[in-house]
Amino acid sequence: MNPPAVTHPNTSTDTDASARQEQTKSANAGDLSASSLTGSSEVRLSRSRQTWTGAGSAAGFVLRYLPPMRRLLTDVLGSESDADRALAILISHLVKAGYSGHAKGRLRDFLILGLRSAAKARVTEIESKAKKAGESFRPRDLDLDSAKTESRRWLSYWREGLLQRTWRALEREQHRERTRSHQIESGEVDAGDADADVVADEPINDLVHDVMRMVADHSGESSEVIAGRVAELAERSVSAAEVKRQLPIARSLFAQLLADEISLTLENADAKAIQAEISKLGLQKAFSGLQVKA
Repeated sequence: MNPPAVTHPNTSTDTDASARQEQTKSANAGDLSASSLTGSSEVRLSRSRQTWTGAGSAAGFVLRYLPPMRRLLTDVLGSESDADRALAILISHLVKAGYSGHAKGRLRDFLILGLRSAAKARVTEIESKAKKAGESFRPRDLDLDSAKTESRRWLSYWREGLLQRTWRALEREQHRERTRSHQIESGEVDAGDADADVVADEPINDLVHDVMRMVADHSGESSEVIAGRVAELAERSVSAAEVKRQLPIARSLFAQLLADEISLTLENADAKAIQAEISKLGLQKAFSGLQVKA
């Protein structure tokens, strides 16, 4: 069985409730409804016109990308605690001043400038506190080379951050399908609804995340073995045929969700710009074998 051509980075939970709130406001347009989980292999790049520049809350939106930001600041400052303080400084600034007229271009470029400023502000803060306390202070050497717009390290962290968000979005889609399955099984679908029979007859794609994850983590294993692994996660019997049916659905859904996530980070999210970002971040394999359209 051919594995999906995507990586599966370690997942991390959102660390702030406002991040989830902003996600609900800004990303819902990028999510596919459960009823749209079909076998289509088509991916629409510029499906949504929502971008980071139009976010109602700059701080709330930026909180979506805390993991790559924290990783980079840890490298720059050499300390996780200092990285967390620098992040607090940056978020506090965004709460007060928003994007301050700099909401242009790519979000990752805007953020790298903010991260550099926050790192310097943290060092100044440490120095000021040391002087007030009469303590000696040794100037901190900042690794600002890694905090540049085209830094390989930053691009790598950003890429993994996007993939993490896409995996979580795929997991949410799976949850929606399982909810739909439960509603059908429990008879909660309104029999008087004209679409009820159609909904009940649609195949349940409640394994899209688990199938994708198992194939990504255990590349080269047979469908039967993958089915066994997925069954343990789903806590129900899963056949090899079911794995084969849901895998292409999962791949195309993952690619669509990834394209949607990337589009949110661009000021002008047309198909050309999204394709350029996909190429820059080395994410082309996620779209391999799919019909990618504007």
